[in-house]
Amino acid sequence: MGLFGRAKNLIKGLAAPSEAAVQYYNVVCPLGHRVRGQRTAGYQALRCPACGEGVFVLPISPLPDPGPRLASPSGRRSVDPLESSRVVEEGPVELHDPGEATIEIADAPKPRQDVEIPWEEDVKPSPSPAESTPTRQPEPRQPEARPRAEPSRKPSRPIPEPAMIEVQSRGRRREGWHPLWIFGVVGLLVLATVALRVRRNLRQEYPQLAELGRVEGIPALQAGEFDRAYQLLAPARLAVDSLGGQVEGADRIRQAADEAELYVNLSPIGLEEMLNDAHLKTPEAWAPVFSRYKGRGVLFDAHISSTPDGPKNRYEIDYIVLPTEQAANFRAGGLRPATTARIDFKGFELFDLAKPKVGDHVVFGARLAGFQYDASKDEWIVSLEPKSGLFVQFHEALESLGWPEAVGGGAAPEIGGQR
Repeated sequence: MGLFGRAKNLIKGLAAPSEAAVQYYNVVCPLGHRVRGQRTAGYQALRCPACGEGVFVLPISPLPDPGPRLASPSGRRSVDPLESSRVVEEGPVELHDPGEATIEIADAPKPRQDVEIPWEEDVKPSPSPAESTPTRQPEPRQPEARPRAEPSRKPSRPIPEPAMIEVQSRGRRREGWHPLWIFGVVGLLVLATVALRVRRNLRQEYPQLAELGRVEGIPALQAGEFDRAYQLLAPARLAVDSLGGQVEGADRIRQAADEAELYVNLSPIGLEEMLNDAHLKTPEAWAPVFSRYKGRGVLFDAHISSTPDGPKNRYEIDYIVLPTEQAANFRAGGLRPATTARIDFKGFELFDLAKPKVGDHVVFGARLAGFQYDASKDEWIVSLEPKSGLFVQFHEALESLGWPEAVGGGAAPEIGGQR
């Protein structure tokens, strides 16, 4: 080369360098969202606008554009010199939102259904796959670069796109047990444990309770100490039933307990006093008064005067409820009072099971169920609770109530008796 050629090259070297072409980046975030934009002089640590994951963008490369990549003979993809540069550890990098750079999201999967993604207003939706050329935001006007002649090269194999990660929406989490349910179950277990221990302790005491009722409860009943007898015989009856009757005197303990319960629940007044008050009141006025006596016990000492096999087709006893003032005159042979009350034994299980005959002497007790006036028959009807009847066997207890000593020996009052 001559002197003229050397001078020409020196002048070209001193001339102002040409403007570098604008370089763009095209990266994919860890969740598969593609982000495009313009490279800057320094590196960029951005947040993905779709999911907020970190995206690292290299700065502008000082090297010229190598042009389309060619497939290597080994079939491996060519590596960008910038990507293969040595990694320098500079400590943690603080992420920031994109500034003036144009960021475009393309081919991003649909966001999760249970996460709300805040989209910025300046980001346009990604183009559809049908469009051949992607639409970009207006870019800042840059000085026009000098056109560069593309070298003629053989068409290279298209570079495969990075694999996109499909984010699947999670199903609704299965709800667990509410704390209140857990506390409730624990409370029930505690109560069941306590009840089981109490029952076990009581079962160990059942033989002693049954023996106490037999030895002390029955003598208290015969002596007319009804409250004390009931306090001893009620738990003794429960013990006998729990042990299946496998104790000494089981039937006698049950009978004594039933009679003690009847005595402590006797009506404060007799049926005669009730009749005196009932026939002077209207049915509406009498109903609330009788409610004080309903369910209370009454005792009878009488003979069977009629059975369902007889002319009246029902059980009757030779006891008629009379007004107190006229009862003595009637028993002395006077006329029968106009106002009387009859005991109705319809559905009374004690007689239905025992089937007493006419003339049988019965001493029994039951609980009151009704005391009403029957206008069609012009008489008052006293009804008893069907399952409350029991025959009295411990006649010694009746003596404390003022009953005659002949009770239980076959003798009975002339018309019948009730206490």
